[in-house]
Amino acid sequence: MSVTAVVLAAGASERMGEPKLLLPYLGSTVLNATVTEVEASAVTRVIVVVGSNAELIEPSIHVERSTVVRNPDSSRGNMSSLMTAVLIDADAEAFVVVPGDLPTVRTDAIDALVNRWTKTHPWAAVTEYLDQVAHPFLVSRAAVSVANESEGEKVLGRLLLDAADDRVVRLANPHKAPLDVNTPTDYESLLQEARPPFRGDRRT
Repeated sequence: MSVTAVVLAAGASERMGEPKLLLPYLGSTVLNATVTEVEASAVTRVIVVVGSNAELIEPSIHVERSTVVRNPDSSRGNMSSLMTAVLIDADAEAFVVVPGDLPTVRTDAIDALVNRWTKTHPWAAVTEYLDQVAHPFLVSRAAVSVANESEGEKVLGRLLLDAADDRVVRLANPHKAPLDVNTPTDYESLLQEARPPFRGDRRT
């Protein structure tokens, strides 16, 4: 039951003002931290799709078992990056979608999606955290086909969340959603969470 993870790393980082995937994080980069978590999961294969700033990002990626490919038209958005991976992987029955700017994504959230696919083959599934529904998402080939026929931005969000489609399974995860790093403020929040508390800090 082949499930491929697709790491979306082709965006232009317009809100950040610089290539956000190359920003330092825990001795590596935002993208490498994301890829490391994905590679540790139970997916059969990992495909990292780059596009904008590919000439900078590709040399920076440290992979153990990922394939790095280029989206030839990344300006068309994340759906075009997902389709880039889908078209080169004819064996996968389903795809776990993970944005490359999600360095605190949890391997157990990915594994839960893979496990659900193995047991019940849902049309699609999303992760329901304590505070919101967020990535990673799982989409079957049938769901990918429907998404690819849709127009506009944030296609997967509209299809899997806004449409309230009862074919979309929600998998509970007992943690807060991982932080998307889209702006300088997001990045500062990420760094604050990564720092150990000061001595005497009562927070746990």
